[in-house]
Amino acid sequence: MWTNRLTPEQADLVRALAARAEAADGIDPLNEEARFALRDGAGEHVLLTGVPGTVSGYLQWQPAYGTAQLVVDPAQRRRGLGTSLLAVLDDRPAPETGGAGGEVSGIWAFGDLAPARGFALANHLSPSRSLLIMDRSLAGIMAPDVPDGLSLRGYTAADAGQLLAVNAAAFAHHPEQGVLDAAGLAARMAEPWFDPAGLILGFDAEGLAGFHWTKQVEGTGEVYVIGVAPRTQGRGYGKVLLQAGLAHLRSTGSDRVLLYVDSAEEVAVRMYESAGFGVARRDVLYAPEDQEQP
Repeated sequence: MWTNRLTPEQADLVRALAARAEAADGIDPLNEEARFALRDGAGEHVLLTGVPGTVSGYLQWQPAYGTAQLVVDPAQRRRGLGTSLLAVLDDRPAPETGGAGGEVSGIWAFGDLAPARGFALANHLSPSRSLLIMDRSLAGIMAPDVPDGLSLRGYTAADAGQLLAVNAAAFAHHPEQGVLDAAGLAARMAEPWFDPAGLILGFDAEGLAGFHWTKQVEGTGEVYVIGVAPRTQGRGYGKVLLQAGLAHLRSTGSDRVLLYVDSAEEVAVRMYESAGFGVARRDVLYAPEDQEQP
C-alpha cells in the first residue's frame, strides 16, 4: 500500500483532493514540504481511491522529519477514512525492509481546526508542537538603519556555500529548516516565486553574518527564513535583516506580510511581536499520547 514515488497522474489526483479540502476548510492541508514531495518523489505515500478518477484519502509520511500529513475528501468524511489512514501509519514497514519506518513525532493539523482537534482527541493524539502564523500590514515600513560594519546585498550563486553553512548553524536544532542541503536549496530557487534580490544577505568582516529570505506570492509577502550566524547573536542583526526584508517586500508590491515561527522560539516570537506582527493562526503537530512530549 505504501509507495515512495507517485506517478504524475497520482500526484495530480492528490493536488485535486487538497484543493477540494482547501475549498471546504479555508486552508491548504499540505505544506510546502509535502508539495515538494509530490513534485520530486520524496517521502512515502498512501492513497485511498474513491470514485474513478479521484482520491478520497491521502497520507504522506516524511521520514526525515518524522511527521505525517493526512487529508480526506470533504464529501467522504466521518466514514472512518482518516482513522484507517492513521492505522496504516502505525503499521508502516520497518526501515530495514525498505519501507516507510521510523518514529512518528506527529501528524500536522494546519490551522488546528475544530474537526482536526476532534479527530486527534478520538485517536488519542495530543499537541506536541505548534507553529504560529503571524502577520502584519506593510504600511509605513521603511528601510533600516544599517549599523557600521554590516553591509546588505542580494544573493548570488557564489553565496550558496556560506548560506547553507549559516543556515545549518542557525537552525541546528530545528527539525525541518536545519536539514536544508544543496538539493533543497536548488529546489526552492527553482520555484517561480524565487527572487535573488529578495534573499538579502548581511556581511561583516568575518563573512556572512545572517540572511533574510523573503517570498512573494500573488501580492502577499512572507518572511520565509531569517537566519543569523551564532557568532553574531546579540548584535541586533536579526532586527536589521527583518526590517530590510519588509522594506523590500513593500517596494515590490506587497501590502501585507506573514511568517511562520515555532511557538517554542520565544526570542524570535518576541522580536516579531515588537515588529508589529500578531498571531493569525496556529498549526499544531499532534503526537500519540503515550509518546514522550518535548
